[in-house]
Amino acid sequence: MFDKVTKQLVRQIDPNGVLIPASFNDSKKLKLLAVVWKKPKMWFFGKAKYSPTHFTLNDLLEKGEIIPERDERDFLKCNATYKSSGSGSVDLGNEAVGLNVTGQGSSELHLSLDTLRKEDMDIPKLLKDSQGRKVNLGHGLIQQFLKGKIMLTLLKERIFTTCESAISYTGQEQGSCSSTLKGHPMMAMKAKGELKCNSDLKMNIPAGTVFAYSVIKMSISSDGYIELCFEPDGIESDDISEDPDYSEVDGPWALQEIEEGYSLNSLKTALSDVQTRFCVLTDLTSECRSTLLLHLREILLDRPSLSVLVDRLEVLSSGEAPLLQNELLDNKSHFISEVLDLLKSEPHNSEQILVAMHMLLSAVEELTDAGLQLLESFCTSEGLRSLQDLVNLLMANSEPLSKDAIPVFLQKDDEFHRVVDLFKSCDVLVKREDDLMFADVTCEKGFLPFVLCIAISGLACLIDSNNESTGVCSQND
Repeated sequence: MFDKVTKQLVRQIDPNGVLIPASFNDSKKLKLLAVVWKKPKMWFFGKAKYSPTHFTLNDLLEKGEIIPERDERDFLKCNATYKSSGSGSVDLGNEAVGLNVTGQGSSELHLSLDTLRKEDMDIPKLLKDSQGRKVNLGHGLIQQFLKGKIMLTLLKERIFTTCESAISYTGQEQGSCSSTLKGHPMMAMKAKGELKCNSDLKMNIPAGTVFAYSVIKMSISSDGYIELCFEPDGIESDDISEDPDYSEVDGPWALQEIEEGYSLNSLKTALSDVQTRFCVLTDLTSECRSTLLLHLREILLDRPSLSVLVDRLEVLSSGEAPLLQNELLDNKSHFISEVLDLLKSEPHNSEQILVAMHMLLSAVEELTDAGLQLLESFCTSEGLRSLQDLVNLLMANSEPLSKDAIPVFLQKDDEFHRVVDLFKSCDVLVKREDDLMFADVTCEKGFLPFVLCIAISGLACLIDSNNESTGVCSQND
């Protein structure tokens, strides 16, 4: 709950993307001059990840300390309420057997943080004080840095609470299921069940809890001298063009960025390369794929758990020892462990399977909260199969689609509106006019439309009879 709030807050107060949302468990580590690992993104559409360490720059220096000159002031007052609601229904069956499932839910997230304060350093003074200073190359943290493909940064600014605050969440879910069985004219059977679930959570936040921070890059020469770089650094500041290694990881389509007015058809070649990578998932047994999909549905809407799983997969797929190990979260730890155990138990193509799953979940992690919720609701065999068929149609055609060409499951008004909302969350406007369907990119630039197609294609490989129904891998069979 805390992580969701910090990300929501950072999106609103920092549109330029310099601030980094803080984790509640990391708050005590986030002091000025704290050393923060920066882990470069593995896929071109992702973002770098920041992980605070237990050390500050002064812990690494050979001699003496650097005392930063601080400036502290009130930043903003924050008291807000976020509300959301949704509903859905499914009808299956024929004249003999009928099944109807309905569900609806609502939630309310309330923040009572009062005044947040901002603390930052005098950068010119820090630059002067750091000139000619050396770190101890024998320090364990520096040894890890020298072995891994990870950069070091220093915390230069932080935003924190000034008094005890609270975050509260209220949610209501209600569902019903009814079935009808008709056989002989003299015999019929009906059944109906209902489920109601209420949740009311409150989290008290101590004074001095860090909500967000920003960093500067630090480089270390072979003889231990440090150099600070004061270019903007944060969750949105990384430019893929700065890293020449991305073409080695992602292939020739790594630098392709979709812009407003583009057709999704322009990403056909790029998505074809991705789908080829995902074909290895269809080699998993039907039971394994079904179990994976069930476990992933439990994790998709829990961002902290999803992040832990992505990090674990990156370590396994790279074969390198982890520099930092996120703690498994209690509420989803068994799902994460079972997903990893399933993947590690595969005797064939294990490395390619791990890379494919890492790419899939890295794409899922980039979706908006609204996009994640909508995609999770489509995580059934029929839902994912229909979404994949639609993506294939959009990729294959630069012209508007005929209404009748849309998968039958998505032609229903309720399902089509969910598709519209799903694609809208990823900067694609889907609409119907007369007997035609249009899909136009609405963002000025970015990767969200492509990320959504990657997520759909990967998840579709985990349903039964995937090759026959979605055509994801048929071109390579």
